[in-house]
Amino acid sequence: MKNKRERKTMEILYINADQKVANIASSIGQNPLSWQGWHCLHIQLTDISDELKQDSFLWAKSIVESYLHNAEGRVYFCDHDIHVICKNVPNNIVQQAGEQIIELVYNESNITPAYELYDLGQHGFTYAQNVFKQNSNIFSMPVTDCEELEDVSFKNFIKPAQHDKKTQTLNPDGFIRVLLAEDDPVTRWMVRNALKNECEFATAPVASKVYSMYSAYQPDVVFLDIDLPDGNGFTVLEWIMRNDPGAYVVMFSSNDDLDNISNAIEQGARGFVAKPFLKENLLHYVRSYAGQA
Repeated sequence: MKNKRERKTMEILYINADQKVANIASSIGQNPLSWQGWHCLHIQLTDISDELKQDSFLWAKSIVESYLHNAEGRVYFCDHDIHVICKNVPNNIVQQAGEQIIELVYNESNITPAYELYDLGQHGFTYAQNVFKQNSNIFSMPVTDCEELEDVSFKNFIKPAQHDKKTQTLNPDGFIRVLLAEDDPVTRWMVRNALKNECEFATAPVASKVYSMYSAYQPDVVFLDIDLPDGNGFTVLEWIMRNDPGAYVVMFSSNDDLDNISNAIEQGARGFVAKPFLKENLLHYVRSYAGQA
């Protein structure tokens, strides 16, 4: 039995917040599906004094701690804005927190900051695109280029090497080969049952078995558990990406915290599926590999 996950709370970040939120936004933009259940409240503080901005940070911190005290996520206090990224919080609660912050700033300055609330699973690309425009110096790309991104996937310009492997090496029966690296037998059965009409399967219950299975089986898609009994899934992911930079790997975990999701995408995974998973999420990645999604 795996250890029960610790309950996390809202973390407040001030240092290098612009760079950190840009990194998170790039992960969100590459694969919004991995961020289902997450929201972002984005408040812009571009037209107020530095002194009022510092006061706004303190007010926002108090309001976030009041409204989102049981939530999991992170608050980024950047040079000119605030990003509140949280998971599994009702939309109206996040909305009310934003309205309270805006009202406090207005009462002190007669300025109404612009703000936006994003459902990252649905509108993660739009959020990431807006962050990208605001932080073009961090990404070393002109803002004019960002304005042309509406029909372009983030992975096309952030991790182009991942597109090298799109050969769809189907087996003779026309099925995509899937390697499932998962130690829990119930989860293995559930994944097989969900995709039984879509794929040919091989399984690896431990990390040490993945290396030999990957070389011998040459899978098209890998579903990789982060918490394998004999090793960390991120170590396995690093090995796969080093030896096969175009690999199509999707990470699995019941611990779908912000760092696990963003680290998976940054290290080359095509997506992140939280447990318990939806069949549709698995099908999305298999069909995406096959060019059907």
